Amino acid sequence: MEKLLLLAVVVGAAAIVILMIYLIARVEKVETIAINGPQPKGSLAMINAEKPFFGLSGVDLWELLSGTPPPGYATADAMPLQPKYEHILYKHIETLFKTGMTDKKAGKTPEQPESPMQISTLRENVQAFMPSQYASVIYESGFEIVTEEGMVKDGDARLDIIDALDRTCEALFSKINLEPKGLMSSRLVPEATISASSSESTEDDDGNESASDDDYLAEETAKLEENLGREKSD
Repeated sequence: MEKLLLLAVVVGAAAIVILMIYLIARVEKVETIAINGPQPKGSLAMINAEKPFFGLSGVDLWELLSGTPPPGYATADAMPLQPKYEHILYKHIETLFKTGMTDKKAGKTPEQPESPMQISTLRENVQAFMPSQYASVIYESGFEIVTEEGMVKDGDARLDIIDALDRTCEALFSKINLEPKGLMSSRLVPEATISASSSESTEDDDGNESASDDDYLAEETAKLEENLGREKSD
């Protein structure tokens, strides 16, 4: 009887130890997922788990992020990569827009943006791709926002460009399940330039207003003097 009781105690203790080991392993796995995201599902994603973006770049990386994974990768593999790609997408948009501005100032004709494009940030260095229709709008927004003299446009043309830029960027972020932090136009579009002719026109208007004020005061002064003269004569 004592042997059976002792055996039961030993078996129970062993079961408790095994359960504790299992629970510790589960906690560690949950912590790993919380820090690094879920483990890769696709066969190639598992093989390339230690490589940046699971070894993908260009069109293949964009397709994974936008929900159409290439062979060997699963849709769920995009989840841990999307936050990391946010900085890449911001830099890609900025590069396209500024390239458009630079080309316009240099007197060049608009060109089809390079794709994929090498994008470098403090954390990543990757061949980045975006669909050509989006890349073209962003590049052309930069190209059209300035004149060849380097003046930044104002008025309705400026508002149309800003609207097209913001809509395009919002659609891009939405494609890879990210929310942009504010409008891209507020980051990229410089303040409108006040031209010399506009300044001169403003000065002329101010001068005309001053002249009108002087004429009015002179007229009122003359009336007062005339009235005073009449009162004295009376």
